[in-house]
Amino acid sequence: MTEALGLAVAAELPVVVVDVMRGGPSTGIPAKSEQSDISIATQGLHGDAPRLVVVPNSIEDCLVSTQWAVHLAESLQVPALVLSDQFFGQTRAVVDRPADVVCAGGRLTPAAAAANTAPDAPKAPYRRYADTPNGVSPMAVPGMPGTMYTADGLEHNERGTPSSQAADHRRQLDKRQRKLDQAPYGDRWADCEGSGDLVVITLGSATGPVREGLRRAAADGLAARLVSVRLLAPARPQDFAAATAGARRVLVVEQNHSAQFHRYLRSVYDLPGEVRSYCHPGPLPIRPAEIHQTLLQWSRA
Repeated sequence: MTEALGLAVAAELPVVVVDVMRGGPSTGIPAKSEQSDISIATQGLHGDAPRLVVVPNSIEDCLVSTQWAVHLAESLQVPALVLSDQFFGQTRAVVDRPADVVCAGGRLTPAAAAANTAPDAPKAPYRRYADTPNGVSPMAVPGMPGTMYTADGLEHNERGTPSSQAADHRRQLDKRQRKLDQAPYGDRWADCEGSGDLVVITLGSATGPVREGLRRAAADGLAARLVSVRLLAPARPQDFAAATAGARRVLVVEQNHSAQFHRYLRSVYDLPGEVRSYCHPGPLPIRPAEIHQTLLQWSRA
């Protein structure tokens, strides 16, 4: 499975894969939830293979975030992983019909790219992997005349011809990373709520219990912020720094045994203040009372 995702990275193919996480390893606990695929989703491909990882944080958000992932995969020509989990996958809930995700742009075709060039510019041969300023190259629709190219898992030059040249490899590595780093994700990268110098960072189905735990803590006079990360990869350093600015204490909440989310955040962000990890594996869910008591105990320490 990871080989196919690596192929999609190298050949720049839009694909969306939904991973409904549950307890592992191996067959694990098939009917119980656990956020234990974070490490393989963010770091589990061969070579330098940038990809999108989107994590919905509610039942309603499963639809909205998957729509967003489809749009991003199409417009950026990359694989997108949607990390749901067993709690969402087997939950029945009544929610308001969400509005359709309005996203500008779409797949860049050679015709669309040509429309943006000067009318008197000479027509250049089709280069499927052209090194463009934003990293996104025109992707031909099968059957278009003059757009034949090679698409496989080998490194290649701008035309798609396999190449082992250092310059071609570096150029394509930079291009594949650049299009993810420069994409306009807007405010959807995370849900940020509340105020205070204590920040709780979480993701996925842990968001609901954390949000309720923060409400109970607020009733006891403890102000805190919630950052529920939706765009797990690529990293958003500037957005993350703004969301955690002024934090003296940071609590990272997740449901797995080895604090995968906490370790990932440490690897891509500079976490401010004193940082603690609150993690436990499935099959039992994280309870709001656990978060409430943890915050109160820490504030009194």
